[in-house]
Formats: sequence, C-alpha cells, structure tokens
Amino acid sequence: MVYKKYEYDSFRIFAIETDQFKNCHMEVIFRSEAKKEDMASISFLAEMISYTSKKYPTRKEFVTRLEELYNAYFYGVTSRIGKSLLTNFIFDFLDPYYVKEKNYLEECMEFLFDALMYPNIMKEQFDYKTFQIIQSRLRSEIESLKENPTNYSLRRSLQELYPDSVSSQSVLGSIVDIEKITPESLFTTYQNFMEKSYCDIYIIGNLDMDYMSKLILKYFKNRSIKLHEQEVFAKNKRVKTLKKRDEEGKFVQSNLVVAYQMQGFTKLENDAVLSVFGEIFCGSSLNSKLYQYLRNENSLCYRIQTIYQKFDECLLISVGLDGKNTKLAVKLIQKAMKEMISGKFSDEELEMAKKQLSFALTMSMDNQNSIINSYVFHNLVDSPLMEERKEKILHVTKEEVMKLSKKMKLGLIYELKEANHEGD
Repeated sequence: MVYKKYEYDSFRIFAIETDQFKNCHMEVIFRSEAKKEDMASISFLAEMISYTSKKYPTRKEFVTRLEELYNAYFYGVTSRIGKSLLTNFIFDFLDPYYVKEKNYLEECMEFLFDALMYPNIMKEQFDYKTFQIIQSRLRSEIESLKENPTNYSLRRSLQELYPDSVSSQSVLGSIVDIEKITPESLFTTYQNFMEKSYCDIYIIGNLDMDYMSKLILKYFKNRSIKLHEQEVFAKNKRVKTLKKRDEEGKFVQSNLVVAYQMQGFTKLENDAVLSVFGEIFCGSSLNSKLYQYLRNENSLCYRIQTIYQKFDECLLISVGLDGKNTKLAVKLIQKAMKEMISGKFSDEELEMAKKQLSFALTMSMDNQNSIINSYVFHNLVDSPLMEERKEKILHVTKEEVMKLSKKMKLGLIYELKEANHEGD
C-alpha cells in the first residue's frame, strides 16, 4: 500500500493506493463541534444530502444514476466522537480497471460532489417532499430506540452519569428536536455546516491518486478555510459518589448497566493497554473474566457486552438478565475488576489476549473500512496505525494492565427492570 497526503486551503486528501480490492472506498468527512442544539439538524442534513440532489431530485432518479455507475453506493452517517461531531459521506464504486467507459471515474466524482455541493434546494429551502420522507424516517428511528432495552438503558446510563455533558446526547436528537426542524432551517444548517466544518477526504483503491486529487479539486468547490481548534476528548468530571438508578420498562427482561469512569490515561494506555485490559476483562474470548463469572459459572445473563467510550472516558458494561440476579451480577463485576487491579490473571491469559488482538488487527487489514478508520483516528488523535498498534499491544505488560485497572472508578449502577419486576 502506498500512502499519500494532499493539502489544499480548505480540505485535505488522504489516499491509500492498493490493488488489494476490486472496488474503491471513499469518505468525505466533515468535522465540527458536537453541540446539543445542532446534532439533530446535522443528522437530518446528512440523510437529506444522501437521498436526492438538485440534478437528481427524486429518489428514483438518484438511485438509477448510482445503478448506471455500476451500482455505486452512497450514504451519509453522523456520529459523535467525544466533543466532535463527524458526518461521513461514504461512496463505494467499482475499480475503473473493470469498466470500459474511459470517463467513468470522472462521472463518479461528479455525482458525489454534485450531491454535496448542490443538494435538492429551491428558494433557500430543501425540497419539502423529500424533507417529509426523511423526517418520518428519523421519527421512527428515534421511537425504535425506546423499544430496544439495550439501547435505551445505555442512553439512560449516559444521561444519569453525565447529565450536563454532550456525552449524554444522542446524535439523532429527540422527537421534539426533529419536529422543530423545517426545510428553511435546514438550509441555514447546510450553510453553516459547509462554512464552519473541517473537511478531510479519504480514498482507498487501485487508483492514480495524483489524478484523483486533481479530479476532486475540479468538482469540490469548498472554499471555506477553518483555523479554529477542536477538542476531541470530552473530559467529563468524575462523580464524587456512586450513583444508583433504576426504572421500570415494558420489557420481558431486565437490563443492567454498570459504568466505570476512566480518567488520567496516558497515550500508551489509550493506544494499547486498554485493549489488552478489555480482552481479559470482557473480550470476545469465552475465557474472559465477566463471561466466566456471569455466564459459565452462574448462568446469570442472556447477553453481556462492554462498550468503551474512550473519548467520553467511560466503560459501560451492559447485561441482559432476570431482575432477581441483578445484585449478584453487580457483585461479580466488581469482583472481576478487583482481580484486574490486583493482577489475578495469568501470564498465559495476558499472552492469549495480546495474540487475539493481534490476529483481529491482521484481519482488519483486509477490510477497506477498517483501514480508513485507522487513518481517520491517526489524523484525529494521533492513534497508531494498525502495524504500530500491533507492536504496542504485543509489548504490553501485566504491570501496565494493573496500573490502568486502578484508574477505573465505579460511577453508576443502572437497572432497567422488566415489567412486573419483583425485588429480592
């Protein structure tokens, strides 16, 4: 793989030239500060831009054009990374080597940047018919979150842990937020979005990247230069005393979330040690501590997962279980954490965790999305690229895992009880 970087006044291009794949993957990433009042509108905007355009104003025309480009695929997605909001416009298209038309690549770039630069806007407002479709879709998506006990309990846990922080906010917003948006206000959002967002473009594929950079420069008329600083880590304050919350939901099982706050981590701990800790504590292996204690030895839960919100500095442990087992599950989670702190795990467990993580990274090198993702975070927060990360992980010591474990502080125990729940 050959890596190249192109810097222009208002955007950068990061290109990875490789013949490893039969298609090309491209992401145009806009980055802005994550603000509660903006997130719902920007999520709405991403959906609008990837649904129709001024040149292809109906969904049928838009999709037909993608089919003509050998079933190219285009969509937008918004995500929050700590204090930053990332809006990715993703475009997958066939390697031009397999296409007869000589102007195929240029037509692909024309389609992509037409969608971004010339959305379906008339008289300073977005097309109303498309607006209604997207609004209805987002409303349904927000409603569906409440019907999923896992997603709901995770969202509520963040709201209880960080009530005044952007970390507790959903990028989709609420139904009220969606209802406030109008075709006119969305036009204003679009103007501000293009003017104030940083823009980076990532491309991977069997392409002449010098030629690609010229094509992008031809069709991407982004002229806004950004100089303001943007923080990524949310740096939330630790709670002084453990919070315990519970509420009843209309579900057939309870959902427990145990949240640990992670603060004061070094760069090495964020880059490598945290992954090794996670693999031993509750990784993909059936031998991880939580899997052994909660599933194998006590059969307490139907499902268990850990979510590392690294940029919000917290670890969320989500467990689906019978309500009568909640207290024992919490006790066993705390037991597992104490063992991580005291070093009650073998050298064999440590080496196995490192080997599993190394293997997963090797497999990721065969995936375009994973490769791009690695470069995105390398540029965003100076995270190591895959090969360097593998080396760092393989050199993690037991003492480093123990030292990191001591920085974990239990902040919240949240229980979403099943309907007709009866306490112990």
